[in-house]
Amino acid sequence: MKELLISPVFQILSIIVTGAVAWFFGGKATKNRELKSSDLDNEIKSATYYKGLLDDMAQRLDKAINELMQLETRVLELMKTNRELIDKNNILLEELQKFKQLNGKK
Repeated sequence: MKELLISPVFQILSIIVTGAVAWFFGGKATKNRELKSSDLDNEIKSATYYKGLLDDMAQRLDKAINELMQLETRVLELMKTNRELIDKNNILLEELQKFKQLNGKK
């Protein structure tokens, strides 16, 4: 009779002990998975943040390059205009010298 009572008690105890051991070691594994998952989420958020920054910087760089190209075009136009004005000034100086020579002035 004792054997009939002892056998189920050992089975129940072995189930409880097995469950406790599984819970103990499973808890560590679960915590490790949660930590890895949290780290991965943080890395994804960081990557998204830095991608946004890089996209913004790329847009700013494109805008700055376009402005620089416009300024370069404007500078070239001004240099051409300046050259034309210098040439006209030289022509006027020659005409003034001719006029002075005609009037007897040096």
